[in-house]
Amino acid sequence: MIKRTVRKIDFRLIPILTMMYLVSAMDRANLSLARAANNNQMVKDLQLQIGDRYSIATLAFFIPYIILEVPSQAGLRVFGAKIWLGGATLLWGVMMLCMGFVKTWQQLAALRGLLGVFEATLFPGAAYLISCWYPRRLMATRMSYFFIGAMFLNAFSGILAWGIGDGLHRKSGLHGWQWIFILYGLITIFIGICAILLIVDFPDKATFLTDDEREMVLTRIQRDRNDAVYDHLTVTKVLRHLTDFRIWLFGLFFCSAALCIYALAYFLPQILAGMGFDNKMSQILTAPPSFYSPIPCIIMAKIADKYNMRMHMVALNAIITVVGVAMFSQLSKDQTAARYVGVFLATGGCQASIPLITSWSQTCIRSQSKRAVMSATVVAWGGIGGILASVSFRQAEIPHYTTGIFLTIGLCAFAAVGSFCLWLWFMAQNRKADRGEKILEDDPDFRFQ
Repeated sequence: MIKRTVRKIDFRLIPILTMMYLVSAMDRANLSLARAANNNQMVKDLQLQIGDRYSIATLAFFIPYIILEVPSQAGLRVFGAKIWLGGATLLWGVMMLCMGFVKTWQQLAALRGLLGVFEATLFPGAAYLISCWYPRRLMATRMSYFFIGAMFLNAFSGILAWGIGDGLHRKSGLHGWQWIFILYGLITIFIGICAILLIVDFPDKATFLTDDEREMVLTRIQRDRNDAVYDHLTVTKVLRHLTDFRIWLFGLFFCSAALCIYALAYFLPQILAGMGFDNKMSQILTAPPSFYSPIPCIIMAKIADKYNMRMHMVALNAIITVVGVAMFSQLSKDQTAARYVGVFLATGGCQASIPLITSWSQTCIRSQSKRAVMSATVVAWGGIGGILASVSFRQAEIPHYTTGIFLTIGLCAFAAVGSFCLWLWFMAQNRKADRGEKILEDDPDFRFQ
């Protein structure tokens, strides 16, 4: 009964969340694809080549995205996952559609800001929802299915954008970059409608389970970490939870991986062009590294869950990311193949890090209110990673992006060392709890993983 119920939950919860995060990833990153379409036609139309206008347009997304991460979690329980997450997806699809009709770079930046408002609900909401359904030993794998499934499908976005941009350029009086925004917006609106109809709510409200199945799910969560019962999110609890240093440390780990992901999403076509590839190949070659990334992501998530090696996998991925970034940025110009291999390593390393960091942060805490604050704050640091990518990968440094490259290497190296130090602290706290000297997370039976 347990395996059948878990599979039932998997099929109802993970696919729709994956599709929602897919359009989220596509919509926040397709700015670089639209920029490159038709030999940078969007740059000419909106005069993005002047100063740091393109960087400002990318940056505009992250300011509301960061600010609204934690507040967005309050609405999730009030309105339910269907309305809150599905409605947000529908609304940011409308923003994406509108981007196809902008006339100035200021209008583009404003719509990017509104995109950040609505997207702020999704990732922390999805991470929180997943953590409420599964015991800790299944969490990394389910987070990975959710995240990497979207990243794998997102690998086709570069090819899709190239096809749309070239195939529909000047159709109905619109340029290719406009059609990219319009069609991506329509896809997102469709997914948002599907989410409102299909997404499942929290275990205590799940109508697709029988009474026995619902009771079994809640019992497993209660036995695993004793927090199956919802405790209301209040301002006092939020402020208390935010004093936990682990939230901020996990946020920095998440930031390091997100910085690399956003840098590759926004600037990989220009990096590939710097390797000698033409405009067409620079867009097409963004896809293969993302086809590879599910392999290390799933393997490492299964190892993390089965052998409780969460820190080991987070640190390993950070090291792999450092090696990959160093390869594609520092090797000589005549080593194109090796540099492109570095793109694979960097992509796989940073993408595999996200679900591992997210799930590790959720396994070391108790109470649903703290779980909501943890997921929102950690993911907000991903927005800070996006800002750092926007400002450190400077237009003046194309195609080498020296500042951004060394910042990425430095933060990922910090994540590798920091995760090891945090693990040592966890083990020391567990030993104190075993000796009866300390109670962890207000539960005598709780231990860090």
